[in-house]
Amino acid sequence: MTHGSTHRAVSDHAAVAAAARAERGTWMLAALYPSSATARGVAKHIRNGSEKYPAYLPVGSYEAYAARAGDDEALWVRYVAGKEPVKPLPDHMTVRVRHEGGGPGYEGVGVITVAISTRCPACGGPRGWDTVTAHSFRHDDAWLVVDRWTNPCGHTDMYDAVVRESRDRPLPPPPIALPPGGATGPVAVVLSAAQVRPAMHAAQAALLLEEQGYVNAAELIRAELRARRGHMSAKQAAAYLTECGSPAASLRTTTSTRTTP
Repeated sequence: MTHGSTHRAVSDHAAVAAAARAERGTWMLAALYPSSATARGVAKHIRNGSEKYPAYLPVGSYEAYAARAGDDEALWVRYVAGKEPVKPLPDHMTVRVRHEGGGPGYEGVGVITVAISTRCPACGGPRGWDTVTAHSFRHDDAWLVVDRWTNPCGHTDMYDAVVRESRDRPLPPPPIALPPGGATGPVAVVLSAAQVRPAMHAAQAALLLEEQGYVNAAELIRAELRARRGHMSAKQAAAYLTECGSPAASLRTTTSTRTTP
């Protein structure tokens, strides 16, 4: 199937399902749609074994997802039925890439670690997340190590494009790994507030914690907020507190140290 805009034509799901069945575990481009809602809806029907798409029955035989592919939304499927499990497709991959820096010439060249989607930005197909290998190169008098990978779709990821993607298309924060028994203390306070106000910022979370007496936790959030240059949501702040695991962050003072001007 070509990677052009083919959404005007009716996709032959029977042929795609048969091809995927012949190559178990391999992701196949099934269709391109003009709407992300349509593509995601079809993917959900396939995963849930809807009778609207009998080619992918019985339920559980195929996996499906939708991803952006240029101006279209791509639908990808793979056949997974069988005794041996197939490798699950992770949501993101963390790689080391070369960064040219901001100096003149080759000044400031270094290596940074970024998290990017496992979906190719060109076609929406899976990236070579399981082919990542280390590669060393010499710069000035130092040896630096970056990662290389090969995408099954054939599209090549250039390091500068990967860096831009990590900045322009940030991934959603991972689920917060709560301690046994659930969230307590300042984490519970922030999560409860963020549930009511989904767009709540970390600065607002810090202010709330300070007013509730969790001064140490508030200061931890503010320090991390400065390190992230202000880019931090309340839910990310809760995740950060969980990762810190600092006993001092859970201490609660009887009165707030915040003064009124």
